[in-house]
Parts: sequence; structure tokens; C-alpha cells
Amino acid sequence: MNKKYLLFFLILFFSGIVFAQDSTSVDDEKQKIKKGWNFGVLPTITYNSDLGFQYGGLVDLYNYGTGDIYPKYYERYFLEISRFTKGSGRYNFSFESNKLFKGRTFYFDILYIPDEQFDFLGANGYESVYNRSWEDKKDSNYKSKMFYKNQTKRLRIKADILNPISNGWSWLAGFEFYNYSVNTIDVKKYNDGRDEGDQIPDTKEMPGLWDRYKKWGLIDAKNANGGSFLGMKLGLLYDIRDNWTNPSKGIWTEAILIWVPKFIGNTDEGYLKLNITHRQYFTIIQNKITFAYRLGYIGNIIGDEPYFALPIMYSVMLKNVASEGLGGKRTLRGIRRNRVVGDGEAYGNAEFRYKFWNFKWFKQNWYMSTNAFIDAGRVVQLLPLNEKVNQIEAEFAPLTDIDYWGNYAISGNDTKDDYFDFGAEKLHISYGLGLRIAMNENFVVGLDYGLTANSQDGDSGMYIGLNYAF
Repeated sequence: MNKKYLLFFLILFFSGIVFAQDSTSVDDEKQKIKKGWNFGVLPTITYNSDLGFQYGGLVDLYNYGTGDIYPKYYERYFLEISRFTKGSGRYNFSFESNKLFKGRTFYFDILYIPDEQFDFLGANGYESVYNRSWEDKKDSNYKSKMFYKNQTKRLRIKADILNPISNGWSWLAGFEFYNYSVNTIDVKKYNDGRDEGDQIPDTKEMPGLWDRYKKWGLIDAKNANGGSFLGMKLGLLYDIRDNWTNPSKGIWTEAILIWVPKFIGNTDEGYLKLNITHRQYFTIIQNKITFAYRLGYIGNIIGDEPYFALPIMYSVMLKNVASEGLGGKRTLRGIRRNRVVGDGEAYGNAEFRYKFWNFKWFKQNWYMSTNAFIDAGRVVQLLPLNEKVNQIEAEFAPLTDIDYWGNYAISGNDTKDDYFDFGAEKLHISYGLGLRIAMNENFVVGLDYGLTANSQDGDSGMYIGLNYAF
């Protein structure tokens, strides 16, 4: 992005950040304790390298009650309606309450994401080769700007209830319902109104990777175009953070089992997944510098889940809109979205956070901070991609056979090595810097810019939006 446009964008973004109202008195302001209702209204003029510019609006509403637990809160309401220039949308409502059920925390979320350019880069990380030149119109190897994209529409409805035990321990129960609709890129819609030089070829003439996987049979025909399922969750949580949004000390660890029965949805069989996430926060300099890290694992224990569900990251009371796989804004910053997808993945993040400015503005408590981070992850349970390719070629024809596969064949100057590199999976690494501005500790807007250590993961990514990555 051109630097002068980026600077203009940041000024516009942060200058229009919030209009706030609360029920605090002058004495309360001196004590920096917030009471009653407090809300942020944000024009969602953001940017995400994977999605493009975002436009729309959101409301984030907090109830601090008497202020006795500030900066923690009693209730939170969140509403977002927005679109991205690359064709995605966000329609999200969530509700969190620590008072609806006495002594328990309840969380409800409904999300709809239509995505005209959803990333599909195969499976097993580096075992699926990513050729950036195929997306570059100026390169002699160019195929299509949308070669690694498909059209995916996602509906998620989830609810969790957290039940305290003692000394930071809680158990949780909940469910997550998903409906996916997956199809090839809408070429006509994409090309409409574009100059001839900026149009993409028809997918029948130049199929993308998802189209080829479907044609070859690497994606099960029954759920190739999506489906629905209901996952029931049971978990154990240990949480002794001093702050829910940006802790300076404490531990937040969760272990969740997700059971998807085959009689609810279109899954071939039921399956059981395990998700473990450990986060820890250390104070380096009081109220100034914090070190934070996160370690995570998610994988199948029993059964096989449909391919479209593989990128889903399950968690307790997810406060991030999307719950996509490794790569992108919330997991591996700078790395292409859904780059690290398999039957099981492990990942880690580490970052230093530095609060360099605390100030009062519009009668609210604000701070600005910066962060330096490194992210890493890899597939630790591989899908049988190699075996499937060998089976398909034995039963039908080599993937290079044009007579059999037609336009879907690996042909021209391409070889199978341009698509597959079996045994190549290893650690995916990215690193970068970020900036945050926060109101009353909980309403946080920020920017992260990440660079990749391997060109197979892309080049870089910039993300402007809400909250910390973890």
C-alpha cells in the first residue's frame, strides 16, 4: 500500500474512533473508575490484507454497574454490519452477561459471513505448494488472480455458559452450529464493470485449486459444496487474568472437547475434536510493559470432519468475529489465511506490549500501546493427501492426463511438483509490529503488520480492527 494513502487512512480511522457516553461523576473520573453504561460507536473503516478495506459500522456496549469490578464488566453487547472491498461481509451480534445467570457467565453469538474470495490453499501446509506467480498478471506463469479462492458463505450460531468451581477454575458447556455454502468463484460478478485487462478467466477454462480438488475427488463429493453440523462442547477453564481484554499478569488456559454427532447435519460420521489453548501474561514494568504468549493445539481424536470445517478454531466465549484456521489476523499474522490446515495443528504466539501513553479524552480513560510479535504454527496431524492422490491416479488417470481431466489436468509447463510436495510440512513463521488505542481498557482498536519468513506463506499482511490477537 502506498505510504501516503496508509497515513491518510490511519488519521481518518483513529480520528473518528468513538463517541462515548457514561454515567460517571466528576469524582469517579478522578478515580478513573467507570460506572454504568459505556459504549463505543465505530465506523468500521479498517483494512485486512486478506479481505481488503472494510466499511460499515459497529456498536460495542458495556455495563460496568457500580464499577466495583472495573475494568471487568457485567454485560457486553456487540453489533457489527460491514462489508469488505474483496467481497466479504460481516453481520454479527453477540451478548455476554455475568449477571443473567447468577454466578455464571453466559455468551451468545450469531455471525453470517458471505465471502466472495475465501482462501483455499489445499491442505497440510507446505505439502500443498503455493505459487504466488500464478496470481500475478505480470508474470509469465499467470493463471488467475482468483486461483487460490472460492466462494464461501458461513453462518455460525453459538452459545456458552461458564460455571465457576473455585480459585479460577470453571467448567463450561455450549454448542456451535455451522452452515457452509461453498462454490466456485462467481466470474461474471467479479468481472462486471472491470476493464478487460483486469478480468479473470472463466473457471471452466482455468479452474482454480478448489475446482481442481473437487474434480479430482480430493474433496468428498457429498460435502464438496458445504453443509451443516452442530458441535456440542464441554470444557475446563482456568482463568486468573487481572483484565479480560489486555491482561498484565495471569493465566488463561482452556481445554475443550467438541463432539459432532452424525445425526445432526450432513457429516458422514460423527467426530470428536480436542482444543487446548494456554495463554500467560507477565508484568515486566508495572503499567508499562507486558510479555504475553499463547500456545495452542486443535485436532481430531475420533472420526473425520468435512474439509470445509477443518479451518474452524473453537474457543470459549470467542470475542473475535471470525474463527478461521491458522494464517491471518488472529493466529499467524502475515501468513495467508487458511495456509496451515490439516487434521490437527499446533501454534504459538509471543509478543511484548508497551503502553507508552495514558490520557483522558472525551471524559474517558485512554491508552496507546505498541507490540512486537512472533507467530509460528504447523500441521501436526496430516490429512492423507498423498494416499488420496495415488488412489485417484490408480483408479482413474494421472492428474497430468489431459484426455481424461480436460482443463482440470496438470498440463502445459506445470508438473505435480507445482501442486504437491509431500513430506515438506514444517514450521510456518511470521513476525512484526503493532499499534493499539484503547478506551476504558476494553474497547481496543489496533493495527498489526506481519512479515513471513518463507515466501510459500505469502509476503506480508496488515490488519486493522478490534482487540488483541490473544
